[in-house]
Amino acid sequence: MSNFSERWAELPDLLAGHMRLSASALCIGIALSLPLGVLAARRPKWRGPVLGVTGLVQTIPSLALLALMVPLLGGQIGFVPALLALTLYSMLPVLHNTVTGIQEVDPGLTEAARGIGMTPWQSLLRVELPLAAPVILAGIRTASVWVIGTATLATPVGAQSLGNYIFLGLQTRNGLAVVFGCVAASLLAVAFDRLIAVLESAAKERSRGRLTAGLLGLALITFGSLWPAFDFTSSLDTRGPAL
Repeated sequence: MSNFSERWAELPDLLAGHMRLSASALCIGIALSLPLGVLAARRPKWRGPVLGVTGLVQTIPSLALLALMVPLLGGQIGFVPALLALTLYSMLPVLHNTVTGIQEVDPGLTEAARGIGMTPWQSLLRVELPLAAPVILAGIRTASVWVIGTATLATPVGAQSLGNYIFLGLQTRNGLAVVFGCVAASLLAVAFDRLIAVLESAAKERSRGRLTAGLLGLALITFGSLWPAFDFTSSLDTRGPAL
C-alpha cells in the first residue's frame, strides 16, 4: 500500500512534466507542418524533398532520435533535446495530411472561388483549408498519440515525464511503477485521441457545438494536467518583511 501511495503522490508532477513536453512538441510541430504542407501542396517540386526529409526522421527509432539530440546540442540534457526530438517526430502525419487534404479539394471549388474575385490567399483560408480540415485533424490526431507515447522515452535524456515511472520500475523491479506509467500515458493518449476525433467530426459536419466541446475538453485536460507545475506559494505569501 505504501508503494501505491508513493506512486500516486508522484503522479501530479510527472503528469505535468509529460503534458508540458507533449503539448509543446505538438504545438511547435503543427506550427511548422501546416505552412510546409501548404507550400508542398501548392508547389509540387517542394513536395518530394519536404515529405522525404520528414519521412526520414520517422525511420530513426524514437529512443535513438532522443539520444541523438544530446550530442547535437553540445551534450545538453533535459527538456530541450526531448522537445526537439518529439517536435520532429510529430511533423510527418500533420504535414502529409495537410498536403493530402488540400490536394483532395475539388479543383472546381477553387476555380469558382477565384472566379468570384478571391485571391489565392483568400481561397486557401476560406475554401481549401476548411474543406481539408478533417484530413488535417486526422493527422494531428495521429501525431498526438505518437508524441504522448514517445514522450515516455524521454526520461534517459533527462526530461521529466510519465516514463520516470517505467524506467524506475525497470531498474528497481517495481512492477507497480511500470504499470502506473503505462496506464497513465495510455489514458492520456486515448483522451487526446477521442477529443481530437470530436474536432474531426465537427469539421466534417460543420458542428459548432462539437467543436466547442472538443476544444473545451482538450483545454481542461491540458491545463488540469499542467496545474501542479504552477507555483502559487509566492503570490499567496502576503506577509511583510520581518522586523
